[in-house]
Amino acid sequence: MGESRIVKLGEWSKEITNVVEEDLRNELKLIIQEEPNWGWDQISLQDVFGCAINQLPPVYIKKGESSDLRLSKDEIRNAIFIAMKRVKQNPIIRIEEGDSES
Repeated sequence: MGESRIVKLGEWSKEITNVVEEDLRNELKLIIQEEPNWGWDQISLQDVFGCAINQLPPVYIKKGESSDLRLSKDEIRNAIFIAMKRVKQNPIIRIEEGDSES
């Protein structure tokens, strides 16, 4: 019988990174500076990031290495603007402390 190899996800995942996440964060920072009045708060920022990252294909590399395969700035910005539009059209309604409809 052959020897089985067990891959431990925790160890494996520490060695790779999705460079699209880093590129998305960098572009999002620039867009926040360009559009300061858009209504950024912690929840909308997270929603925009989550919505945008789900539109983009991942590009995994080993940490510390570089990759020639990167998404274009336009692809990333387009995903962010689509996400901003989607979040603005579907805002999260929060009930503030002390407010109730009872």
